[in-house]
Amino acid sequence: MKDRFQSRISYQGDIGELSRRVCRDFRIGDLISDSVVRMGYEDLNIAIETSKGKYLAKIFADFRDDDCCKRYVDIVSEALKAGVHIPRLLPSPQGYLHRFEIDKSWIRLCLMDFIEGKTFFELKTKPTPKEIVFLADQAALINSIDLRPNRVYDDWAVVNLENEFNKKSAYLPKKDLSLVQPVISEFRAINHEQLPACFVHGDLISINAIKGKDENLWIIDFSVSNTYPRIQELAVLACDLLFDEKNRTRSEKNLVLALGAYQKRIHLTQLELESLPTYVRAAHAMHVIGATHQKKAKGNKSRENEYFLRIGRAGLNQSKIPF
Repeated sequence: MKDRFQSRISYQGDIGELSRRVCRDFRIGDLISDSVVRMGYEDLNIAIETSKGKYLAKIFADFRDDDCCKRYVDIVSEALKAGVHIPRLLPSPQGYLHRFEIDKSWIRLCLMDFIEGKTFFELKTKPTPKEIVFLADQAALINSIDLRPNRVYDDWAVVNLENEFNKKSAYLPKKDLSLVQPVISEFRAINHEQLPACFVHGDLISINAIKGKDENLWIIDFSVSNTYPRIQELAVLACDLLFDEKNRTRSEKNLVLALGAYQKRIHLTQLELESLPTYVRAAHAMHVIGATHQKKAKGNKSRENEYFLRIGRAGLNQSKIPF
């Protein structure tokens, strides 16, 4: 049976051979060990240890074309220039985007420093108040980047709520339908065109925030970055990293704390503040819709997918967050 992570790329041979080729092409020393990072829904990530250090190879999924891959490395490069706390990209002789053929399969990848630490998802914990302030400031820094990349469709993005619901509502149990349908109506009533838009990471969740062994936080994975209403960034933060599924008051306090930190860089409009609670509920609804579809249509019963389904339901069961 094919490994569900390696099946994302056309190459089905030995991962070790792939890693050795990366080591040679990027001139990062001799391979000591490698392992597939078993998280995420799209690309194949491989942790590589060599005689010179540790690295992460992001092997782009087959469904991405070359322009999409270049888009990713260009975005990360701009984020690094802006001072966002993300792992450093390493160039090959081809640049940040590297291509090669192995066993008649074309590989497209980028290479970055490996961060010694774990994601908040792996740690099974939430950020401290100090870390919340840092993450919110990083979100505002990202939203300040003057970048308008070509749009890629993200079927988990908050702005696509109604479209994804129309496509996938048949997979939802009645109990979940009763939670999601009111959010659809509430979301539809917002004048989204009047909301300020900017460059948005779009996926600031627990699997994309790493806590290093040195206690520093790192943000990863700009695969679904787009130009969106900027409150989508805060809404995604609120539906996972800031969310306490057992304590509504804690969820509220975390979001208020994040809002204060965010607005030291970017002051939100009154319409944004009024619309944010609905965007948060919509983000929870997208977790329920997306994770349910992954489970029922694609057989994805991973711990990661079950987590997002659980917190999505919990978020919808908590009432609107006041400000």
